[in-house]
Amino acid sequence: MSNKLKFFNSAALITAFATATTFAEAATSNNSSERIKLLTADFEPRQVVQVEAGDFHFLPGQVAPIHTHSAPAIGYVTKGTIIYQVEGEKPQILQEGDAFFEPVGPRILRFDNASATEEAIFVDFNLEQAGEPFIVFESSPTEAIDRRSLPTFDIKDQSIKRAEVFSTDIEKGGSLDFDTRQPTLGLVAHGIVEIQVNGVVTQRIAAGASFALPADSSATLVNASAEVSAKVITFLLR
Repeated sequence: MSNKLKFFNSAALITAFATATTFAEAATSNNSSERIKLLTADFEPRQVVQVEAGDFHFLPGQVAPIHTHSAPAIGYVTKGTIIYQVEGEKPQILQEGDAFFEPVGPRILRFDNASATEEAIFVDFNLEQAGEPFIVFESSPTEAIDRRSLPTFDIKDQSIKRAEVFSTDIEKGGSLDFDTRQPTLGLVAHGIVEIQVNGVVTQRIAAGASFALPADSSATLVNASAEVSAKVITFLLR
Protein backbone atom coordinates (compact mmCIF):
# COMPACT_ATOMS: atom_id res chain seq x y z
CA MET A 1 0.00 0.00 0.00
CA SER A 2 1.09 3.56 -0.65
CA ASN A 3 1.79 5.77 2.35
CA LYS A 4 0.24 8.75 0.59
CA LEU A 5 -3.36 9.69 0.04
CA LYS A 6 -4.37 9.07 -3.56
CA PHE A 7 -7.24 10.96 -5.16
CA PHE A 8 -8.99 9.39 -8.14
CA ASN A 9 -10.55 12.09 -10.33
CA SER A 10 -13.78 11.22 -12.06
CA ALA A 11 -15.08 14.36 -13.74
CA ALA A 12 -16.57 12.16 -16.43
CA LEU A 13 -18.96 10.70 -13.86
CA ILE A 14 -20.43 14.11 -13.14
CA THR A 15 -23.31 14.86 -15.45
CA ALA A 16 -23.78 18.48 -14.42
CA PHE A 17 -23.13 20.99 -11.64
CA ALA A 18 -24.34 24.57 -11.57
CA THR A 19 -21.96 27.14 -10.08
CA ALA A 20 -24.73 29.52 -9.05
CA THR A 21 -25.21 29.64 -5.32
CA THR A 22 -28.64 30.59 -4.06
CA PHE A 23 -31.24 27.87 -3.88
CA ALA A 24 -34.55 27.04 -2.32
CA GLU A 25 -36.11 28.44 0.82
CA ALA A 26 -39.22 26.40 0.15
CA ALA A 27 -40.00 23.38 -1.98
CA THR A 28 -43.34 22.08 -3.17
CA SER A 29 -43.78 18.52 -4.38
CA ASN A 30 -46.19 17.76 -7.21
CA ASN A 31 -47.80 14.56 -8.49
CA SER A 32 -47.47 12.47 -5.30
CA SER A 33 -43.81 13.33 -4.65
CA GLU A 34 -42.78 12.89 -1.00
CA ARG A 35 -40.31 15.17 0.84
CA ILE A 36 -38.78 14.01 4.16
CA LYS A 37 -36.35 15.83 6.45
CA LEU A 38 -33.34 13.63 7.22
CA LEU A 39 -31.17 15.89 9.37
CA THR A 40 -30.77 19.30 10.99
CA ALA A 41 -27.25 20.35 12.03
CA ASP A 42 -26.44 23.56 13.91
CA PHE A 43 -22.92 24.97 14.26
CA GLU A 44 -21.11 28.22 15.07
CA PRO A 45 -21.89 30.91 12.44
CA ARG A 46 -19.21 31.04 9.75
CA GLN A 47 -18.48 33.09 6.65
CA VAL A 48 -18.58 30.36 4.03
CA VAL A 49 -16.83 31.26 0.78
CA GLN A 50 -16.97 27.90 -0.98
CA VAL A 51 -18.41 24.42 -0.74
CA GLU A 52 -16.00 21.61 -1.63
CA ALA A 53 -17.49 18.17 -2.30
CA GLY A 54 -16.22 14.63 -2.57
CA ASP A 55 -17.73 11.32 -3.68
CA PHE A 56 -16.02 8.57 -1.65
CA HIS A 57 -15.96 4.89 -2.66
CA PHE A 58 -14.78 2.54 0.10
CA LEU A 59 -13.78 -1.05 -0.61
CA PRO A 60 -15.27 -3.84 1.55
CA GLY A 61 -13.87 -3.53 5.06
CA GLN A 62 -11.98 -0.30 4.31
CA VAL A 63 -11.20 1.83 7.36
CA ALA A 64 -10.93 5.62 7.28
CA PRO A 65 -7.92 7.25 8.98
CA ILE A 66 -8.59 9.28 12.11
CA HIS A 67 -9.17 12.85 10.99
CA THR A 68 -10.63 16.24 11.85
CA HIS A 69 -12.56 18.88 9.97
CA SER A 70 -11.75 22.57 9.93
CA ALA A 71 -15.07 23.15 8.17
CA PRO A 72 -18.36 21.44 9.05
CA ALA A 73 -19.26 18.67 6.63
CA ILE A 74 -22.70 17.39 5.71
CA GLY A 75 -23.30 14.33 3.60
CA TYR A 76 -25.35 11.37 2.48
CA VAL A 77 -24.72 7.62 2.19
CA THR A 78 -25.63 6.51 -1.33
CA LYS A 79 -24.66 2.83 -0.96
CA GLY A 80 -23.77 0.37 1.77
CA THR A 81 -23.28 0.80 5.51
CA ILE A 82 -20.88 3.03 7.46
CA ILE A 83 -19.68 2.87 11.08
CA TYR A 84 -19.37 6.49 12.21
CA GLN A 85 -17.93 7.72 15.51
CA VAL A 86 -17.06 11.20 16.75
CA GLU A 87 -14.62 11.37 19.67
CA GLY A 88 -16.54 11.40 22.96
CA GLU A 89 -19.65 9.85 21.39
CA LYS A 90 -20.84 6.29 20.82
CA PRO A 91 -20.41 4.66 17.38
CA GLN A 92 -23.45 4.79 15.13
CA ILE A 93 -24.47 2.94 11.99
CA LEU A 94 -25.24 4.93 8.85
CA GLN A 95 -27.28 3.03 6.29
CA GLU A 96 -27.87 3.79 2.62
CA GLY A 97 -30.27 6.73 2.59
CA ASP A 98 -28.97 8.32 5.82
CA ALA A 99 -27.60 11.85 6.10
CA PHE A 100 -24.70 12.73 8.41
CA PHE A 101 -22.90 15.71 9.96
CA GLU A 102 -19.19 15.92 10.80
CA PRO A 103 -18.50 18.82 13.21
CA VAL A 104 -15.52 21.15 13.42
CA GLY A 105 -12.93 20.23 16.04
CA PRO A 106 -13.55 16.73 17.47
CA ARG A 107 -11.58 13.84 16.02
CA ILE A 108 -13.54 11.57 13.73
CA LEU A 109 -12.46 8.21 15.10
CA ARG A 110 -14.36 6.05 12.63
CA PHE A 111 -15.93 6.46 9.23
CA ASP A 112 -15.48 2.90 8.05
CA ASN A 113 -17.16 0.52 5.65
CA ALA A 114 -19.12 -1.80 7.95
CA SER A 115 -19.35 -4.57 5.35
CA ALA A 116 -16.63 -7.10 4.64
CA THR A 117 -18.15 -7.96 1.26
CA GLU A 118 -19.88 -4.85 -0.18
CA GLU A 119 -18.67 -1.43 -1.35
CA ALA A 120 -19.80 1.69 0.53
CA ILE A 121 -20.29 5.08 -1.14
CA PHE A 122 -20.96 8.45 0.46
CA VAL A 123 -20.88 12.09 -0.64
CA ASP A 124 -19.93 14.97 1.63
CA PHE A 125 -19.96 18.75 1.26
CA ASN A 126 -17.52 20.90 3.28
CA LEU A 127 -18.64 24.43 4.16
CA GLU A 128 -15.31 26.21 4.01
CA GLN A 129 -14.15 29.64 5.06
CA ALA A 130 -11.21 31.17 3.20
CA GLY A 131 -8.11 28.94 3.31
CA GLU A 132 -9.66 25.97 5.10
CA PRO A 133 -8.64 22.46 3.97
CA PHE A 134 -11.09 19.77 2.92
CA ILE A 135 -9.89 17.34 5.60
CA VAL A 136 -6.96 16.98 8.05
CA PHE A 137 -5.40 13.55 8.74
CA GLU A 138 -3.41 12.86 11.91
CA SER A 139 -0.97 10.83 9.84
CA SER A 140 -0.64 9.88 6.19
CA PRO A 141 -3.18 7.22 5.16
CA THR A 142 -1.72 3.78 4.63
CA GLU A 143 -4.07 2.84 1.80
CA ALA A 144 -5.49 4.67 -1.17
CA ILE A 145 -8.74 6.56 -0.71
CA ASP A 146 -10.96 6.63 -3.77
CA ARG A 147 -12.27 10.18 -3.59
CA ARG A 148 -13.92 11.31 -6.80
CA SER A 149 -13.93 15.09 -6.65
CA LEU A 150 -17.14 16.96 -7.36
CA PRO A 151 -16.86 20.61 -8.47
CA THR A 152 -16.25 23.27 -5.84
CA PHE A 153 -18.49 26.31 -6.01
CA ASP A 154 -18.43 29.81 -4.56
CA ILE A 155 -21.23 31.04 -2.31
CA LYS A 156 -19.86 34.58 -2.00
CA ASP A 157 -18.87 34.83 1.65
CA GLN A 158 -22.26 34.18 3.24
CA SER A 159 -22.85 33.64 6.95
CA ILE A 160 -24.10 30.08 7.54
CA LYS A 161 -25.02 28.46 10.88
CA ARG A 162 -27.41 25.61 10.02
CA ALA A 163 -27.76 22.84 7.46
CA GLU A 164 -30.98 20.96 6.79
CA VAL A 165 -31.05 17.82 4.65
CA PHE A 166 -34.15 16.62 2.81
CA SER A 167 -34.92 13.55 0.73
CA THR A 168 -37.57 13.74 -1.97
CA ASP A 169 -38.90 10.85 -4.03
CA ILE A 170 -40.23 12.24 -7.30
CA GLU A 171 -42.68 9.83 -8.88
CA LYS A 172 -42.56 9.07 -12.58
CA GLY A 173 -43.88 12.13 -14.35
CA GLY A 174 -43.67 14.10 -11.08
CA SER A 175 -41.83 17.31 -10.25
CA LEU A 176 -40.49 19.42 -7.38
CA ASP A 177 -40.85 23.24 -7.38
CA PHE A 178 -38.52 25.67 -5.60
CA ASP A 179 -38.50 29.36 -4.77
CA THR A 180 -34.86 30.42 -4.51
CA ARG A 181 -33.82 32.18 -1.30
CA GLN A 182 -31.16 30.26 0.64
CA PRO A 183 -27.96 28.52 -0.53
CA THR A 184 -28.69 24.84 -1.15
CA LEU A 185 -26.81 21.92 -2.60
CA GLY A 186 -28.41 19.00 -4.38
CA LEU A 187 -27.59 15.38 -5.14
CA VAL A 188 -29.49 13.01 -7.41
CA ALA A 189 -29.45 9.70 -5.53
CA HIS A 190 -31.54 7.68 -8.01
CA GLY A 191 -32.87 8.22 -11.50
CA ILE A 192 -32.50 11.14 -13.90
CA VAL A 193 -33.77 14.65 -13.21
CA GLU A 194 -34.18 17.65 -15.49
CA ILE A 195 -33.80 21.08 -13.92
CA GLN A 196 -36.00 23.82 -15.34
CA VAL A 197 -35.28 27.45 -14.48
CA ASN A 198 -38.00 29.92 -15.44
CA GLY A 199 -39.55 27.21 -17.59
CA VAL A 200 -36.37 26.42 -19.56
CA VAL A 201 -34.51 23.10 -19.19
CA THR A 202 -30.97 24.01 -18.09
CA GLN A 203 -29.55 20.67 -16.94
CA ARG A 204 -30.18 16.94 -17.16
CA ILE A 205 -28.65 15.20 -14.15
CA ALA A 206 -28.13 11.48 -13.55
CA ALA A 207 -27.69 9.61 -10.27
CA GLY A 208 -24.41 10.45 -8.52
CA ALA A 209 -24.24 14.04 -9.77
CA SER A 210 -24.58 17.16 -7.63
CA PHE A 211 -26.11 20.52 -8.51
CA ALA A 212 -27.10 24.01 -7.36
CA LEU A 213 -29.66 26.43 -8.78
CA PRO A 214 -29.43 30.04 -10.00
CA ALA A 215 -30.23 32.84 -7.59
CA ASP A 216 -33.52 34.75 -7.58
CA SER A 217 -35.43 32.47 -9.91
CA SER A 218 -38.09 29.80 -9.81
CA ALA A 219 -36.88 26.29 -10.51
CA THR A 220 -38.52 22.92 -11.08
CA LEU A 221 -36.92 19.49 -10.83
CA VAL A 222 -38.69 17.06 -13.14
CA ASN A 223 -38.33 13.28 -13.14
CA ALA A 224 -37.06 12.59 -16.66
CA SER A 225 -38.28 8.99 -16.56
CA ALA A 226 -41.83 7.88 -17.30
CA GLU A 227 -41.11 4.45 -15.82
CA VAL A 228 -39.31 4.80 -12.46
CA SER A 229 -39.19 7.29 -9.59
CA ALA A 230 -36.22 9.56 -8.87
CA LYS A 231 -34.70 10.48 -5.51
CA VAL A 232 -33.21 13.93 -4.88
CA ILE A 233 -31.29 14.94 -1.74
CA THR A 234 -31.20 18.67 -0.98
CA PHE A 235 -28.95 20.41 1.56
CA LEU A 236 -30.42 23.75 2.64
CA LEU A 237 -27.92 26.17 4.22
CA ARG A 238 -29.10 28.95 6.54
